[in-house]
Amino acid sequence: MKKSKKVTPEPKMVDVAEAERHEDPKPVAPEAVKPSNLQTVYRISNTIKSIDGDNVKDHTLTDILNRSAGRPDVRDADTPLMNAKAKAKPKAGFPNFKAQGNTTPDHDVYFNPDSIATPHTFARVSAPVTPRKSMIAARVLAFLRKSWDNYTCQFDFRNNGGQAPASFGKDILELCTDAVKVFELEPLFLQLPSNIFVLGDIHGNYADLQYFMSELLLFGDIEMTPYSFLALGDYVDRGEHSVECVALMLALKCLSPTTFFMLRGNHEDPGINGDMDTYGYDCFQAQSRCMFGEEMGMNVWNAINGVFKVLPLAACIDKKIFCSHGGLPRYYGPPENDDRIKILQSPEFPRLRSLFEPLDMSVLGKEKMERFWVAAFDLMWSDPSDDDSEMNEYGFGRNDRGNCIITFSEVAVDNFLSANGLELMFRAHQEKSDGLKLSKSAKCLTIFSSSNYQGHGNGAGVVYVSNNGKIKLILKEPN
Repeated sequence: MKKSKKVTPEPKMVDVAEAERHEDPKPVAPEAVKPSNLQTVYRISNTIKSIDGDNVKDHTLTDILNRSAGRPDVRDADTPLMNAKAKAKPKAGFPNFKAQGNTTPDHDVYFNPDSIATPHTFARVSAPVTPRKSMIAARVLAFLRKSWDNYTCQFDFRNNGGQAPASFGKDILELCTDAVKVFELEPLFLQLPSNIFVLGDIHGNYADLQYFMSELLLFGDIEMTPYSFLALGDYVDRGEHSVECVALMLALKCLSPTTFFMLRGNHEDPGINGDMDTYGYDCFQAQSRCMFGEEMGMNVWNAINGVFKVLPLAACIDKKIFCSHGGLPRYYGPPENDDRIKILQSPEFPRLRSLFEPLDMSVLGKEKMERFWVAAFDLMWSDPSDDDSEMNEYGFGRNDRGNCIITFSEVAVDNFLSANGLELMFRAHQEKSDGLKLSKSAKCLTIFSSSNYQGHGNGAGVVYVSNNGKIKLILKEPN
């Protein structure tokens, strides 16, 4: 019997001009997001249509962006001090093994900067050289496309618990070598122009990543595509295709380094993506070892974490839209002395393999090293606050995720944007029911690009910033 073709719901981009010709289906509550709050240069669509098969849904900006996570009763498992750690049972095809090496952080102490010191984090960036054309990247991309089945949303080599070919593992190791050379040429704080698509968390969801790339790449070719891509981090863990997602993104980066850009998220850290106590068999290390076997799996995991070490931490689009994975670095001082951007641009800012390993304080001194560490930590871990009542005068407060993790309020966002001549900020890091959520001040947009995350039935969001100042929202309904 012939297999029927699977129909994937297609998202629709809505232009601001079209949206303004229609009234909102529902009144906007006084405390809700109002498009009039948006900056005059960058304007987000007021009315959004999302398509799920034959069903067309009309939403207002308020309906979509003010909704909370898909499961409000579920605490994000990133929380280091969670009461109950994940104890996932081995899946079919997974060997019964424990995490190797000292990869599981001590959640009671690892957020303390005073306990940090290692001589292995200060290898300086090599002199700029143009990396050779990555033929390995083309081979990895071809293998992924050939092996992926859109109907089953699975790779053919994974059927019946099978392992990936050893040649694929060897290609990934070579790809990582090429990728490190590419990323070492980039600053930790990127300056990017529009037109550009921005993606949030992927978390091993190859089906959604492949769908977005197949729809957005011109003729499926990154080198022919006339616009850029920025991914905000969290490419691994939880979803079952962490290795394949990273392989696809690194291949695109090596094929077109000035088109595809990647930031580092909190899961791009061996202390997190090797933490089987928290993430069980959904963690990146476990997936890699299951996919390639013990020795090759650990080699692939270590090589990819070597790439994560040199990823940029933040970006700015058109010098107006600040982008990071989590949020803002904390700052307790007057706006005129705000040096957070200067810190990010410092050539001394170290590229750390992990935030949860000791640091060598002797090179830069304890005070400066702590400042760099805290800035990197906040960029990857902080969240917008839901309740501003317990914030300090600068708009920062504690975060239920754990020790040292902060939340930032609208006051903190306003202060940061105004001090640095910015208008908006994009971030990821949190699941949202429709993949997108805009703050009440309409200045902070959260983007989450993995649908049906942890079975929550959420959608996936992607944002497009055009060079005419319009920001368009793409919503993909869960399959």
